[in-house]
Amino acid sequence: MSESKKTVALVGSAHNESLRAMQAFQTEHDAEFLLIGNAKETREKAQALGIEIEGLRIIDASDDIESCRLAAHAAMDGSVQVLMKGSVHTADFLRAILDKEYGLLPEGSLLSHVARLVLPWYHKQLLLTDAAVSIVPDLDKKVQIIANAIAVAHNIGIPQPKVALVCPVETVNPRIVSTTDASQIVFLQKNTAVFEDAVIEGPFGLDVALSVQAARVKGIAGEVPGDADILVFGNIDAANATFKAFLSAPDVISAGIVVGAKLPVVLTSRSESMHTRVESINMALTVSG
Repeated sequence: MSESKKTVALVGSAHNESLRAMQAFQTEHDAEFLLIGNAKETREKAQALGIEIEGLRIIDASDDIESCRLAAHAAMDGSVQVLMKGSVHTADFLRAILDKEYGLLPEGSLLSHVARLVLPWYHKQLLLTDAAVSIVPDLDKKVQIIANAIAVAHNIGIPQPKVALVCPVETVNPRIVSTTDASQIVFLQKNTAVFEDAVIEGPFGLDVALSVQAARVKGIAGEVPGDADILVFGNIDAANATFKAFLSAPDVISAGIVVGAKLPVVLTSRSESMHTRVESINMALTVSG
């Protein structure tokens, strides 16, 4: 690895879409790629796609599990700054990251997904969590998810992110867990400042979080309404549905990474556009410090 460049490990490198994303990224950005996987198949696929990889380092692996272990080892020794999933199975990929042998997940940390969105109708970039990893996080996990998102915000140039705890309603309802959790998180922040350099407010409906007018109509005041930097949802159902609804709109720029480990992880779905894949690599490299 050169001193001036960061390195992305493509894990399961014999993967057409990932190789295309690597090529597209390198036409606009400066980073090195380490290819880990079946070397013969990787070269064959790259040649068929017209992608030049002869200048890249390739680590041959016999199967998915070995590819993931080799990648985790490279991350452990600092050879790479970003892990990117290629053709390997997601379960094998995450299992290697979580394996205590490699020490990639700090004690007490939690993996979570943070999406970045640029919406044509919103006045600034927006982060959204967790649309991919945490299914129904409890209060403690939500605190970690928020901390992860705030760290991402700081790394991408938002020094004092405004965090909206998104719920179906703005009042605390004992039968709606997201509202009671939101109330407790706001209380924690006010009394213990558990999150540094951030403003935490809620429970808010999505309309209130993103629209000053909606907040005004509902009589809701605060620093966050209509100006949120981070949207935090109570469960994966709400987060994922909202994220995909945003993506269905025209001219939306999106990216997403998994954070919480010692290095960011690019874990895109099969349906992601090439632009999203490239933006996700860029986001991961930015967050990697």
